[in-house]
Amino acid sequence: MWHGFNIVKPGRLLLLICVFCFGCLRSSNAQYDYVDMALVRQQINTATTDSTRSRLYGILGWEMRFSNQPKAVELADSMILLSTVSKDYIRLAEAYRIKGFVKVVNQDIEGCLKMYEEGMRYAKKAKSKYYESAILNLIAGMYQDKGDYDKSIQFFLEANKAAEESKSSAMIAFSANSIAEAYSDAGRTINFTRPYYEKALREVLPRNNWQYAGMIHSNMAKEYMMVGRADSAMIETEASIRYLNKVNRKGYVYATCATDIGEMLTRLKAYKEAEQYLSEAYQILDSLKTKDNRLIVLSALSNLYVESGQYAKATERVNLLLYLAEAYKSKIFLRNAYKVLSEIAEKKGRPDSALYYYKIYKDWNDKIFNENKERTIANAESRMKETLQAKENEQLKSSNTRLRNNNLITAVAACILLLLALIIVLANRKIKQKNLVLESQKQMIEKQSAEKDILLREIHHRVKNNLQVVSSLLNLQVASISDQKAIDALMASQKRVKAISLIHQNLYAFEDLSTISFTSYVQELYSDLRQLYNKGNIELVCTAATPQLAFDIERSVPLGLILNEVITNALKHAFHGREEGVINISCSAAQDGLLTIIVADNGIGLPVSFENHSSSSLGFRIIRELTRQLKGTVSCEVVQGTIFTFRIPQTRLKA
Repeated sequence: MWHGFNIVKPGRLLLLICVFCFGCLRSSNAQYDYVDMALVRQQINTATTDSTRSRLYGILGWEMRFSNQPKAVELADSMILLSTVSKDYIRLAEAYRIKGFVKVVNQDIEGCLKMYEEGMRYAKKAKSKYYESAILNLIAGMYQDKGDYDKSIQFFLEANKAAEESKSSAMIAFSANSIAEAYSDAGRTINFTRPYYEKALREVLPRNNWQYAGMIHSNMAKEYMMVGRADSAMIETEASIRYLNKVNRKGYVYATCATDIGEMLTRLKAYKEAEQYLSEAYQILDSLKTKDNRLIVLSALSNLYVESGQYAKATERVNLLLYLAEAYKSKIFLRNAYKVLSEIAEKKGRPDSALYYYKIYKDWNDKIFNENKERTIANAESRMKETLQAKENEQLKSSNTRLRNNNLITAVAACILLLLALIIVLANRKIKQKNLVLESQKQMIEKQSAEKDILLREIHHRVKNNLQVVSSLLNLQVASISDQKAIDALMASQKRVKAISLIHQNLYAFEDLSTISFTSYVQELYSDLRQLYNKGNIELVCTAATPQLAFDIERSVPLGLILNEVITNALKHAFHGREEGVINISCSAAQDGLLTIIVADNGIGLPVSFENHSSSSLGFRIIRELTRQLKGTVSCEVVQGTIFTFRIPQTRLKA
């Protein structure tokens, strides 16, 4: 993970990827050995074969990727010429990797990816999973630097698979660590990424790769700090320090880890120790003379001195950071520098200066996230500088010439303003067109929704009418037979049909077409049943946990039939020989995710327990089967009347 807690360090991940991969390509131990460039040049002069000379070109070209980029590209081209003839695909892959990295340094992302694709093509021709993994890691790092974490993780996972197929311990370790970093950048926490870090450690520790072990532990330390686990962060920081103390030759990777440790110790308010590591990292990176190495550690030192109240040192470091950031045109570090300057001014009690620097910081921060706008501004600044220089030169001639230049500047400015006005007009026109399209689509959707509601209401109305027809047919059938049992059966079926009909009547009668009200449905059902059985003195009390409790249609039909059977049973049998009585129906939600419906009466009670009741009773069979259909349970007890308790899952029930 190559970003700090307050800043993102651009290009740092990709740079370290390339450093690591090249170490892997040159030696199986991947220890980042020191390269004696004078010795390499001497060996080139005495080389007797093109293969040896091409390999040495690769070593020298990589070492010169910062200090002399044209020469590095020239050496890579020489490798391509020599290796194309001999069909040495490994060297061709290395050559395109060098050319790709030079394009990275020059921020030519598209060109870089083309070079890496060529390198990948030759690695596949060489049938080398090791080299495939190395180049896939480079491509993944490119996407990670661009912030495209989905593609980055995809390529890192492919690289890890190739590394495992190659059985290269160094490449497996690097791929695993990179996967963890990419997931971390994408928002995953240490609980998710730690197994990948541990996998990398299992590969590097047996091979005494202390630098990489230290780097992995510093990565984990920062992830622990980001989730607020300072104790765990300190443990990982101490492990990182322990491994880095074993390193003999201190180079870029050591300095990178020391910078991370310094930032970590700053967050832990161990300022003295943090300053030691950051100062050491600065000396190492300064000695490398690469383009922007010092920016990272200078930013960390500036933050350290502000945090620790050493404002004089903070001012000194941040001014150097500002100077170098301007020289290297590093937008992120320009932003960081002005942020530190604002904090220093605020700490020193200079609110006007603090506000001034903060506004500049905000400007840079906005520009970082708008690359097109940044390029436009950079081009405008360049044109302005050229215009001003031309004006200064013309001042040595005559006043007439100066006047022409002024007129030219005015014309250019007018053209720019005209162009900007045209762009704004076109943009506004497109916005208006899009708004018109959106408004038309909105109206169409609203119309379709209204038509759908009408159609649903019509469907429910027709279903209700059809059920009433069925009910009427059953009633007619009753009039044509004399067998009392048959009459009772037909009347019971008629009431069940009526219960379903009420559901559809409720659905088209209310605004919400997808649910029915529990209390209103129960009261209407009871009213019909009470009239049927002539039980005018039997009172119904219906309560719900929430006044607006409603059921979806999928559950409404079985629930309605269950309540129909239970209420019917109570009205027919519970109050035999009595003039008055009460039926209580309640519905409430329990913490276990179940909905409890209780139907209780104060009647004479069941003569036989519900569980032992004859299976030939259709009503009780309906209750059992429909409760099972709802994936619920039903129980019954007789306590001064009969109490049915239904417990059904709340899933797909609305409340």
